[in-house]
Amino acid sequence: MLTLIAPLLAVSLGAGPVQFSGSASMYSEYGRVTGDSLVKPTPELRFNINPTLSLFGVPLGLNMLLSTQENPLRQQLDKFKLFLNPRKWLEAQTNLSGFAWSLKGLELGSCNPSWTPYTLSGTPVLGGAVELTPWHLYTAAAAGRTQRRVPVSDSTQGAYARMLYSGRFGFGKKEETHFYLTALYAGDDTASPAGNKQPNPNDTTDTYEVVRPQENYVLGAEFNLSLAKDAFRLESEVAVCEMTRDKRLPVEKGDWMPAWAASAVRPRISSSVDYAFKVKPSLKALDTRVYGKIEFVGPGFQSLGAPGLRNDNMAIGAGIERSFLDNAVSFSAEYTSEHDNLLTQAVKDGLGRAMRVLTLKSMTSRFTNWEASLGLAFPNLPYLQVSYSPYTQSSDSLDSMANVAATRILEGSVISASAGHSFQTGKVSHSPGASFSYNDARGPVSESADNSSWDASLNYGLGFEFPLSLSASCGYSTSEAVMDTTSDNRIYFDISPSYTLFEKWTNSLSLGGTFGGARRIDARFTSSFPIWKICDASVGVSDAAYSGDDGKYNDLRLTAQLSKSW
Repeated sequence: MLTLIAPLLAVSLGAGPVQFSGSASMYSEYGRVTGDSLVKPTPELRFNINPTLSLFGVPLGLNMLLSTQENPLRQQLDKFKLFLNPRKWLEAQTNLSGFAWSLKGLELGSCNPSWTPYTLSGTPVLGGAVELTPWHLYTAAAAGRTQRRVPVSDSTQGAYARMLYSGRFGFGKKEETHFYLTALYAGDDTASPAGNKQPNPNDTTDTYEVVRPQENYVLGAEFNLSLAKDAFRLESEVAVCEMTRDKRLPVEKGDWMPAWAASAVRPRISSSVDYAFKVKPSLKALDTRVYGKIEFVGPGFQSLGAPGLRNDNMAIGAGIERSFLDNAVSFSAEYTSEHDNLLTQAVKDGLGRAMRVLTLKSMTSRFTNWEASLGLAFPNLPYLQVSYSPYTQSSDSLDSMANVAATRILEGSVISASAGHSFQTGKVSHSPGASFSYNDARGPVSESADNSSWDASLNYGLGFEFPLSLSASCGYSTSEAVMDTTSDNRIYFDISPSYTLFEKWTNSLSLGGTFGGARRIDARFTSSFPIWKICDASVGVSDAAYSGDDGKYNDLRLTAQLSKSW
């Protein structure tokens, strides 16, 4: 670590004295709900501080979040991160060695490394992460705890403590042509959380485990190609994973996996192997961009470093984007098709004849969508944006041989349009606008799946030479379904004035409502002002009153915040 930071400090001795900057805030909220509602808000106090200490021009930052909502019955909410991000400072230097240039980022504490959708993306890591780019090489690493042990209760499912280790190595810059290899391991501690064994509902003398310790290996390769200043670009990634759903089971011995791989990942009876890949080419020339994509994520593919990844999905698509007259006119069109239930396996008899075909699901879902949009934005004229998107959704019921036994098809379309204009009359600025959307769906007659809805709204904004601004909107929406004898019609509005006193004291009011089968009125007042030269303050009060066939309630919220930047 010191070998990386020392060269940076050495070349920056002339950058100036030590500097200290940052921001801090304290936020509190109190709520009370009365009436027919199960929501019971709890008071919250949240403290956030983000100081940055620059030592001879090298920035060292801290992010810390503390909240009274922290609870051992769920994953950690409090955050603490110490980071070094000298990228902007490095760009201003001229006499740096290649080794000093290599440090792009260093984080300690609550990190959020994001590498690829198939390996590490969206998982907080309590530990550390580093990114280095020495010369034409690229390397990065992350290690730490991704979830803590949470006891099983009536309101929580519980979780094992989990550690994650991941590394990347390759050639080239991330924004340009490059090839990277990524390896990831995530594994749970085998110490069971409290309350994990629950009585079996069907047999009170027996118990079952709510959660089991998991283990995950992922190996991925990413290749991006950029030619002629991104006139042609290819983005691709392939990854393979081994997922063990209970790591306490004995290691399996078999010939379904090469010996060298089995010795590394230690497959068990609860283990499975699957893969994922994507290819996205694009070509850009003469203000026109043409692109395509193909993506496959196997039903058994899973990365514990990417919890939001959707598996069991095959998608293809293509599109075109075109602009004219210095971007005053823009047009785009796109096609997308995807389906699931990708796993099939034949069960054969002694003569090799297929007796049955096993699938992951008894039904295959398919979705096809076309979309076209046109935009007009000429100088000093109103803008217009129009889009049309027809789609088809089908569900195929399968028989024992995985043949289509029945198909349910739902066809629909979405039309949307928006227009507006900004202009000045004297000392008053105007911003009127309008929007419209329509959705229509048609399904099987036997299921009466037909439904339609549309929404139309108007909005207007006013700005004055004195510190007053005013915005207002209103609209009407309706939805109809064959199964319902009546339509759901709603009228809604919103009015929001804002005025600043003494150039520093800003007061904002918002009043809105929705009327139809149910009624809801929302009101909110916010006032922001400085407290001498100490800090800035903001207080607010909001109230929502709801009344409908399902009951009525009143939701009152009080908020206050103190903040300071230096």
